Amino acid sequence: MKLRTFIALEVPDVHRQPIASYLAGWSKAHKQGINWVSGQNLHLTLQFIGDTHSGDIPQLKEDLFRLCIKTPAFEMNCLGFELFSARQPRLLWVKLETADKGIFTFAKDLNRTVRELGYEPDSKPLKLHITAARIKVQQPAWLEQEFMQSGLPAEPAVYGTVTLYQSILKPDGPEYIPLQQYELKNR
Repeated sequence: MKLRTFIALEVPDVHRQPIASYLAGWSKAHKQGINWVSGQNLHLTLQFIGDTHSGDIPQLKEDLFRLCIKTPAFEMNCLGFELFSARQPRLLWVKLETADKGIFTFAKDLNRTVRELGYEPDSKPLKLHITAARIKVQQPAWLEQEFMQSGLPAEPAVYGTVTLYQSILKPDGPEYIPLQQYELKNR
């Protein structure tokens, strides 16, 4: 049996709550052509694996445990909402930044771990973002401006929980089932 899986960093409440608040308001007011991410599904994807043999899950969990216990948590700032791509936006996301480049080393370690299990990891470089919505139909310029001008707290937050998720695609949006969670080392 195969499971669709990915590895993500959980969004700490200090960032999750204001993002989820914006999304709740926007999703009520702007339903046409936008698939909104629910507040409980907010995460920073570190590695999308895709179809994963269920027999490989125990080894993946063990490998993730070994990586996580030696990796310090990451402090990040929200820079605000951003549209991607700029010309014909298909995603609304929250852009993050960190001075700690260790997150990119951690992502490379995850990439190597997935490859060693026989899977072809996502080759795109890690972009520090939290997907907020998938835009299916071009939105009016005034709404795009509203997204871009919405302020998020400048307070940094510690991203210290890694989750191995199963993703089940459904017509009303994906369901994410945590298979295992790991705490990174305290800073």
